[in-house]
Amino acid sequence: MFDLIKEFWVQIYAVISLVLLLANWALAKTYAKTDAIAALEKRVDKLEIIAEHSPSKEDFHQLDKRMAEVNGQLTAIAPQLKSLQSMTEMLTENELRSK
Repeated sequence: MFDLIKEFWVQIYAVISLVLLLANWALAKTYAKTDAIAALEKRVDKLEIIAEHSPSKEDFHQLDKRMAEVNGQLTAIAPQLKSLQSMTEMLTENELRSK
């Protein structure tokens, strides 16, 4: 047995090295590298910060209510603005006639 190992030790060493190389390659393909995981963790941290500071559903609801309120106020003011515009046009026309 030892004579066999002594005679073919180079070939045995090459086979063992090849097996370890293939195992290393398979593990590298299967598992993620540490730097890739660190980069993903940084991206997730950034997204968490953005999500933390983004408006909530309640904030959007409040904004929608306020916009409806402003729309109602503008609708109420529109006839008064139209009246003011016609009065301004009449005053301008009157001023142009008097010159």
